[in-house]
Amino acid sequence: MEYHDTVERSTELLRKALPLMSRQATALHPVSYAVWYAYVADANSPLHQALDNHLATHGVLDEAATDALYRRHLADPDADGTRQMADGVARLLDGMQASATAAGDQTARYGHSLQRLSAALGPGDSQSAQPAALGEVLEHTLQMQTALTRLQKELAESQREIGSLRDEVRRARHESLVDALTTLANRRAFDRRLVSCLAADAAVLGRTPVGAPVSLLMIDIDHFKRVNDSYGHAFGDQVLRAVAQVLKALTPEGGLAARVGGEEFALLLPGVPLQAAHALAEKLRGTVAASRIRRKNSASDERITVSLGVAQYQQHNPAHGLTVDEAPTDFVDRADRALYAAKQAGRDRVVVAG
Repeated sequence: MEYHDTVERSTELLRKALPLMSRQATALHPVSYAVWYAYVADANSPLHQALDNHLATHGVLDEAATDALYRRHLADPDADGTRQMADGVARLLDGMQASATAAGDQTARYGHSLQRLSAALGPGDSQSAQPAALGEVLEHTLQMQTALTRLQKELAESQREIGSLRDEVRRARHESLVDALTTLANRRAFDRRLVSCLAADAAVLGRTPVGAPVSLLMIDIDHFKRVNDSYGHAFGDQVLRAVAQVLKALTPEGGLAARVGGEEFALLLPGVPLQAAHALAEKLRGTVAASRIRRKNSASDERITVSLGVAQYQQHNPAHGLTVDEAPTDFVDRADRALYAAKQAGRDRVVVAG
């Protein structure tokens, strides 16, 4: 697929695409850029209609749907062409910035040379003493200087625009990984960090020491539906923010607190063994239980409690009968089952996964 848009139009299309991209369950990678760029570029295209149909049915675009739309409507038949286009989209902003900077430097050097040439040509000598050709060169030199000055101003404006676009990309990427209500990490950010933390090459890349334990807390607000039904969703949001503040305050350095569901939270603890994670879970539970949340326009305070499940990642250990590392989904499931057991046992308690 070829692109023939001007820089101005491509800039405007990118501005339109970014807010749409940031609301999806898809990372901001080149394939996603290509899909949404094409979407805003042509409202009558088959891709636009297919994407609208998907959003109407599913609400958001996930990785699988993004890839399917890209392959069906945008990908070139040959793999090399597909990769080149995807890579080209990713390099769009970097290329624009580099070109503007290089052209600006060359323009400045050429402008200085022309100024020296202009000074050498005159106007110290009388115009009549100069050959006609020499006067013509002087006139063209001055015209070129004027044009180059204008070009430098345009390049400076382009660089400011590019910088603004890059800021928008960073902001959209950040917003796509943050839960808007609590400002904790969202489920997408949690899933990414979990996979990164447990990756086979994590120790090699320096993210965790070799053999270091990784623990996980799954947290659920008790009777949250009753809170919403009794006091309204505004107070429910207040409760979510209050629990999130406790999580933020107690999350150790290197840990990740996330809102992974409606009233469900997770706390990923790289380098923290099970015993320490259990103690942190009890402290978190006790802190929330001891807190009181005052409803707006009410003199009464409400007591909120949470239930927690705790698990430690099971790594390859022949001595314990573990032939392979635990899958990330199995790790989360074990912590979730411990959370369920805590709720079944009466809530406001911590259960450690076996």
